[in-house]
Amino acid sequence: MNFLTKTKKHIFIGLLFCGAVGSQAQDVLRVNLKKAIEIALSDNPTIQIADKEIERVDYGKKGAVLSFLPTFDGTAQYIRNINPQTMVMAGQKFVIGQDNSVSLGISASLPLLVPALWRSMQMTELEMQMAIEKARSSKLSMEADVKKAYYNVLLAQASLVSLQESYDLVKQSYEDSKKRYDVGATSEYDNISAEVQMRNLVPSILQMENAVKQTKMLLKMYLGVNMATEIELEGKLSEMEKDVVQISDYSALSLDNNSELKQLDIQIQQVQKQLQLQRTQRMPTLVAFGNYQYQGSGMDDDMPGMNPLTGEPMVIKGGITMYDPAFSVGLQLNVPLFHGFTNVMKEKQTKIAAKELALQRDYVKTGLSVQAVSAMDNMKKAADQIESNKKNMELANKAHVISQKRYDTGMGTMLELRNATLALTQANLSYSQAIADYLNAKAEYEKIVGKE
Repeated sequence: MNFLTKTKKHIFIGLLFCGAVGSQAQDVLRVNLKKAIEIALSDNPTIQIADKEIERVDYGKKGAVLSFLPTFDGTAQYIRNINPQTMVMAGQKFVIGQDNSVSLGISASLPLLVPALWRSMQMTELEMQMAIEKARSSKLSMEADVKKAYYNVLLAQASLVSLQESYDLVKQSYEDSKKRYDVGATSEYDNISAEVQMRNLVPSILQMENAVKQTKMLLKMYLGVNMATEIELEGKLSEMEKDVVQISDYSALSLDNNSELKQLDIQIQQVQKQLQLQRTQRMPTLVAFGNYQYQGSGMDDDMPGMNPLTGEPMVIKGGITMYDPAFSVGLQLNVPLFHGFTNVMKEKQTKIAAKELALQRDYVKTGLSVQAVSAMDNMKKAADQIESNKKNMELANKAHVISQKRYDTGMGTMLELRNATLALTQANLSYSQAIADYLNAKAEYEKIVGKE
């Protein structure tokens, strides 16, 4: 059927994605559409990745807020002077440097006026909005994919039932024809035609059985379950005809909740915030700081030196001498003056990027409008086909009953009965296909408009 080729390309991906099929049968998973969507939104790795992305961005947002807290750094330093500095005075050599020096210190910094930090925090808020919207987009896409896969399984099952019913009818006709042929009541041509018609249905039934398996595999992939798990779907495609609604008013179409447009809106805001962040490079910053330092130095042995106060010679005793700790606080103001117009060029680039996104949004919105209208047209077309095919199915069934009676009484031919059976089968298949087309178009429409 026409949906079979659409699903084949997903099967190989599904096998790689879910792993090799197990050799042992597992419990049967019975689901309805609502339950299938719940499982997919809970267990599918795509949704789990989107949730992890939100968690990752949340840590980034918290980190941006914590950047306003003071920072502390500890330092420790040891220096060994292989050749201490010396000087010569009055013909005598004096040591100025020390053999060893050590220092310990703690420095603190607190941003008081740093505009870039505020803009960065606003950027992380937009990043969080983007992560949430992307997660919503993943859920909308997954929900639409699960619905389509679910409907395609029901369509394959309904088509298989129609073909099997047709096969049973043709088989019964063949058996009746063979009995008549054995007693000479019908021609050999009619008997052969009945057998050929019966055997012609076998490849279609086998193909449809394969279609049921493949559509179920695709649904399993979306649900994130093992391929060896047996799955049974509740409900029938014909029972979903009650959900069919005739489309007559297109004015209600709204793309306000479309996830793709919302993401573009957030991207435009991000570019605007980026422009504001770049402008902070021209603004002054004010930072408070503090330093606490403990230092010492000394010589390995006694060495001649010079008194720094009197300039008189003295002997520097060996050992380490620790000085009183020093503590200082202050403010540091940085005022950008000139950076070669690099910031100006970056701002112009960012403005152009914002205009590009605005143009892209308009183009995307036009394309989405076309897709939404096309989906609504497909829904309307399928709804009309359902009504027509339903009536046609009733007429085909009535015609088959009449042709069967005519054939049984000898007034009709095998060709007439064969055509009636074929028409009935085609009517049943077309009816199921029309319902599936409507439901698939509806799922696509709800995805486009962002209906949750």
